Amino acid sequence: MPEPGRQAWTGQPEAPQWGQGLPQRPERRSGGRRGLVIGGIVAVVVLAAAGVLGFVAPGFLVSRVFDTAAVEQGIAQVLSQEYGLDVGEVTCSENIPVRAGSTFECQATLDGEPVPIPVRVTTDSGNYEVGRPA
Repeated sequence: MPEPGRQAWTGQPEAPQWGQGLPQRPERRSGGRRGLVIGGIVAVVVLAAAGVLGFVAPGFLVSRVFDTAAVEQGIAQVLSQEYGLDVGEVTCSENIPVRAGSTFECQATLDGEPVPIPVRVTTDSGNYEVGRPA
Protein backbone atom coordinates (compact mmCIF):
# COMPACT_ATOMS: atom_id res chain seq x y z
CA MET A 1 0.00 0.00 0.00
CA PRO A 2 1.41 3.41 -0.93
CA GLU A 3 2.13 6.09 1.58
CA PRO A 4 -0.48 8.81 1.97
CA GLY A 5 0.00 11.59 -0.67
CA ARG A 6 1.80 9.28 -3.10
CA GLN A 7 0.50 7.45 -6.10
CA ALA A 8 0.68 3.78 -6.56
CA TRP A 9 3.13 2.38 -9.05
CA THR A 10 1.39 1.91 -12.41
CA GLY A 11 3.97 -0.34 -13.92
CA GLN A 12 4.96 2.19 -16.57
CA PRO A 13 8.23 3.83 -15.73
CA GLU A 14 7.74 6.94 -17.89
CA ALA A 15 4.03 7.52 -17.32
CA PRO A 16 3.14 11.14 -16.55
CA GLN A 17 1.94 11.98 -13.09
CA TRP A 18 -1.39 13.59 -12.36
CA GLY A 19 -1.56 17.17 -13.66
CA GLN A 20 1.73 16.97 -15.55
CA GLY A 21 0.51 15.76 -18.94
CA LEU A 22 2.87 15.26 -21.84
CA PRO A 23 5.55 17.83 -22.54
CA GLN A 24 4.26 20.34 -25.07
CA ARG A 25 6.12 21.81 -27.99
CA PRO A 26 6.51 25.54 -28.01
CA GLU A 27 3.77 27.11 -30.13
CA ARG A 28 4.84 28.25 -33.59
CA ARG A 29 3.94 31.84 -34.31
CA SER A 30 2.58 31.93 -37.81
CA GLY A 31 1.01 35.35 -37.23
CA GLY A 32 4.23 37.11 -38.28
CA ARG A 33 4.30 35.46 -41.68
CA ARG A 34 0.55 35.80 -42.18
CA GLY A 35 0.69 39.49 -41.27
CA LEU A 36 3.52 39.99 -43.74
CA VAL A 37 1.52 38.36 -46.54
CA ILE A 38 -1.60 40.40 -45.74
CA GLY A 39 0.47 43.60 -45.56
CA GLY A 40 2.01 42.81 -48.94
CA ILE A 41 -1.39 42.22 -50.53
CA VAL A 42 -2.73 45.50 -49.10
CA ALA A 43 0.32 47.38 -50.41
CA VAL A 44 -0.14 45.95 -53.91
CA VAL A 45 -3.84 46.88 -53.94
CA VAL A 46 -3.12 50.44 -52.76
CA LEU A 47 -0.36 50.93 -55.34
CA ALA A 48 -2.56 49.56 -58.13
CA ALA A 49 -5.44 51.87 -57.17
CA ALA A 50 -3.10 54.89 -57.02
CA GLY A 51 -1.69 54.00 -60.42
CA VAL A 52 -5.10 53.67 -62.05
CA LEU A 53 -6.43 56.88 -60.49
CA GLY A 54 -3.22 58.70 -61.30
CA PHE A 55 -3.71 58.21 -65.01
CA VAL A 56 -7.49 58.70 -65.02
CA ALA A 57 -7.94 61.86 -62.98
CA PRO A 58 -6.35 64.95 -64.57
CA GLY A 59 -4.12 66.91 -62.24
CA PHE A 60 -2.74 63.92 -60.35
CA LEU A 61 -0.32 62.29 -62.79
CA VAL A 62 -2.00 63.53 -65.93
CA SER A 63 -2.28 67.24 -66.53
CA ARG A 64 -4.50 68.94 -69.08
CA VAL A 65 -2.82 71.12 -71.68
CA PHE A 66 -4.21 73.36 -74.40
CA ASP A 67 -4.37 72.25 -78.02
CA THR A 68 -1.81 74.72 -79.34
CA ALA A 69 -3.25 74.94 -82.86
CA ALA A 70 -6.75 75.61 -81.50
CA VAL A 71 -5.46 78.37 -79.17
CA GLU A 72 -3.52 79.99 -82.02
CA GLN A 73 -6.61 79.95 -84.23
CA GLY A 74 -8.78 81.32 -81.40
CA ILE A 75 -6.36 84.17 -80.72
CA ALA A 76 -6.22 85.08 -84.42
CA GLN A 77 -10.02 85.13 -84.52
CA VAL A 78 -10.31 87.40 -81.44
CA LEU A 79 -7.63 89.79 -82.73
CA SER A 80 -9.27 90.14 -86.12
CA GLN A 81 -12.97 90.08 -85.14
CA GLU A 82 -12.93 91.78 -81.74
CA TYR A 83 -10.00 94.19 -82.13
CA GLY A 84 -10.25 94.70 -85.91
CA LEU A 85 -6.57 93.97 -86.50
CA ASP A 86 -4.91 92.55 -89.61
CA VAL A 87 -3.48 89.30 -88.21
CA GLY A 88 -0.72 87.30 -89.87
CA GLU A 89 0.64 84.27 -88.05
CA VAL A 90 0.02 83.44 -84.36
CA THR A 91 2.41 81.14 -82.49
CA CYS A 92 2.16 79.82 -78.95
CA SER A 93 4.41 77.46 -77.02
CA GLU A 94 3.52 73.78 -76.69
CA ASN A 95 2.04 72.08 -73.59
CA ILE A 96 0.46 75.14 -71.99
CA PRO A 97 -1.27 73.88 -68.81
CA VAL A 98 -5.01 74.44 -68.38
CA ARG A 99 -5.06 76.07 -64.94
CA ALA A 100 -7.50 78.84 -63.97
CA GLY A 101 -5.74 82.10 -63.17
CA SER A 102 -2.53 81.27 -65.02
CA THR A 103 -1.22 83.43 -67.84
CA PHE A 104 0.90 82.85 -70.90
CA GLU A 105 2.03 84.80 -73.92
CA CYS A 106 1.80 84.08 -77.62
CA GLN A 107 3.37 85.92 -80.56
CA ALA A 108 1.26 87.36 -83.37
CA THR A 109 2.31 89.09 -86.55
CA LEU A 110 0.28 92.32 -86.78
CA ASP A 111 0.87 94.63 -89.72
CA GLY A 112 4.05 92.68 -90.48
CA GLU A 113 5.52 93.11 -86.98
CA PRO A 114 5.82 90.42 -84.24
CA VAL A 115 3.80 91.46 -81.19
CA PRO A 116 3.38 89.66 -77.83
CA ILE A 117 -0.24 88.75 -77.03
CA PRO A 118 -1.10 88.21 -73.34
CA VAL A 119 -3.55 85.40 -72.57
CA ARG A 120 -5.19 84.63 -69.22
CA VAL A 121 -6.81 81.27 -68.43
CA THR A 122 -10.20 81.94 -66.81
CA THR A 123 -11.42 78.41 -65.98
CA ASP A 124 -10.02 74.94 -65.38
CA SER A 125 -12.12 73.74 -68.32
CA GLY A 126 -9.99 75.73 -70.78
CA ASN A 127 -11.66 79.11 -71.27
CA TYR A 128 -9.27 82.02 -71.78
CA GLU A 129 -9.20 85.75 -72.45
CA VAL A 130 -7.04 87.31 -75.13
CA GLY A 131 -5.51 90.58 -74.00
CA ARG A 132 -5.06 93.64 -76.16
CA PRO A 133 -1.68 93.65 -77.93
CA ALA A 134 0.84 96.19 -76.67
